[in-house]
This record gives sequence, C-alpha cells and structure tokens, in this order.
Amino acid sequence: MEIQGVASVETKTIKSLMVKLEPQFTNGHDFCELIVDESRNGFTARLYEETYSFSWGSPGKDFIGFLINVFKNDYGYLYGKISDRSKENWCDTEKTSNKMKECLIEMRRDGDVSESEAREVFDRIEDMFNGESQTSWDFFYSAYFDGVIDKTFGPEPFNDDFMVSTSDENCFIFCRKVAPILAEVLKVEYGKVDATNDQS
Repeated sequence: MEIQGVASVETKTIKSLMVKLEPQFTNGHDFCELIVDESRNGFTARLYEETYSFSWGSPGKDFIGFLINVFKNDYGYLYGKISDRSKENWCDTEKTSNKMKECLIEMRRDGDVSESEAREVFDRIEDMFNGESQTSWDFFYSAYFDGVIDKTFGPEPFNDDFMVSTSDENCFIFCRKVAPILAEVLKVEYGKVDATNDQS
C-alpha cells in the first residue's frame, strides 16, 4: 500500500453485538453494545453515556473463555480494571459521616468520651460537610483537624473504621448487573455452551 505515513494496514475481525436488555435485571439499562476484539484481547461495552473498555496483555489461549469467566464470576477484578479510579480521591460524605457517628457512639458506650464531649463532636460531624454529598480528601482533612474531632478520634484521620471514598457507581452496576448477562450472551455467540442447558 502506497500511502505516505502508513507502514501497513492489517484487517482484523471484530465482533459487535447490540444486546437488548431487560431493565428490571440491569438497574435500568435496556441495551448494551458489546465489541469484542480477539486480536487485541479486549472489549468495549457502550451503554447510554457510559463506555467501558479494556485489553489484556496475555489472558491465555482462549480469550473468549477468559472474558466470559471475568464477566460472570469476577466483578471485583473487572471493576478494578475498568472503573474511574479518580473517584477514589473523593470522600463520600454521607457514609463517612455515618461511620464517624457510629464510632463516636461506640466510644461513648465504652466510656472513652463523656456525654457532653460526644454531643459536641456529633454536632461538629453534622456541620463538617455542609450538606455536600462528596468532597475532596483535602477538605476532609482540613475539617477533621478542628481541635475537637481530631482530639476525639486521634491525630491521624486515616481510619479505615470510618473513612469512605466515593466509588464509580455506574461501573459497579455494569460489573454486577450487566456483565454477567453479557457473559451468557458470549457463551451463545461463540458456541461455548447452549445457554438453555447451562445451569452454572
């Protein structure tokens, strides 16, 4: 091929599937376009405003079998590969606030704080996030060190007991609800099993 700037062009087989979904099983999703590219050991899944894509370096000889297994059985692994990790830089204020309150109630039960101290810290936690559903961890740290909260919970706010990062909820739904259905579609499309006889 004589095109300036092009060394070569390789034709690849890519399978594109438009899967109509039943929304009651998929948290409202009614379709997913699934593109499987065996040559790059990858997939792309498109829902309304969401797109998830990943390619594996060496998933083994049977990429389709590997992809079916990941879609069906390993949502945590899949989520780790395709989720928007930048969301973990944010604090889920409602969950963090609730966990802090739970810790405070437990500290009160154990006698680690007095009733008046607990009431003051509880009020500070209530006011801490100004009604925001999420905030940056930098803001959380600055609010934490107010002389009351840090005195009660300790000088290090890195407490797994109450700190909760935001997560990529849409991706989580895809991994838990949509991907297992796509696994069944792939089994049929690639002749891996008769879906009507598969009880696994």
